[in-house]
Amino acid sequence: MLKTLRSRVAGMSRHRVFAVVAATVMLVTLGGTAPAMAGSSASSRLTLAADVDQVTVNPIPCATQGFQLQFGNPGRSDVYADAFIEAPAPLKLSRPLVSSYLPAGYTLKVQIAVSAPRDTKPGTYTITVRSGSTRMSLPVRVEPAPVNDTGNLARYMTVAASSENLPSYPACGAIDGDTNSADWGTATGWNDSTKGSFPDWIQVTFDKPENVGRVDLYTLDSVKYPASRYGLRDWDVQLQVGGVWQTVAEVRGNVAGKVSSAFPAQTATAMRVETQASNEGLTYSRIVELEAYAS
Repeated sequence: MLKTLRSRVAGMSRHRVFAVVAATVMLVTLGGTAPAMAGSSASSRLTLAADVDQVTVNPIPCATQGFQLQFGNPGRSDVYADAFIEAPAPLKLSRPLVSSYLPAGYTLKVQIAVSAPRDTKPGTYTITVRSGSTRMSLPVRVEPAPVNDTGNLARYMTVAASSENLPSYPACGAIDGDTNSADWGTATGWNDSTKGSFPDWIQVTFDKPENVGRVDLYTLDSVKYPASRYGLRDWDVQLQVGGVWQTVAEVRGNVAGKVSSAFPAQTATAMRVETQASNEGLTYSRIVELEAYAS
């Protein structure tokens, strides 16, 4: 081997010859590999675990459910590593990837939320987590969708908004059944994310056409945040009838925490509230709960 090396480096300077020899000796000593260092993935040595044996999912908006992913590095070298999280449709994950610097001996703990649409077939599904050659499977039990016996046509329906101030004020927080303003800021209630920009909107789409004749809106109204200062002042109530949006009620100058808007009932496929102004001025749209009834 050294004879071959001498023939390759003939004519080189002493400094270059020394560098080639040193590199060759290092490769022979290490078997052609380099030690794991921070910045390189040593994923075959990493560990994956969860804090539960099974995740139970109720297919309703804003349900708090999921698992804690425990991503560990039991080795002696610091590494950067990725954990890929996969779930079969129609399950949804709060994140598909955890990418992190893992010091030697450290276990990263990350909460992963799992949800499912209301029409998801009940049964057992499997979430897969992988990092290099390390794999973990976690069963997910999807429960039957709850029966809506409240009379509130918006309960459990699909909801969307012009924007969401996440994670504390998602659109689904406005149809979760909680009308208490004292719970504001705990993922119940909707707040847009475009400060000073109006109009905003929040929309509920029904599973099937519904006869709607009244919409109840709860805006922020607590001891700390009274409606007269922080609640919605102006908004329009709209129904989608025959594929066309129609304004069926207008509210102006409101200072109350709850407003019921009644109107001649119409068969609608969706309901929308378009916010125009807040009592706080050019800030945010705040809705604690939105409900729809036949009358």
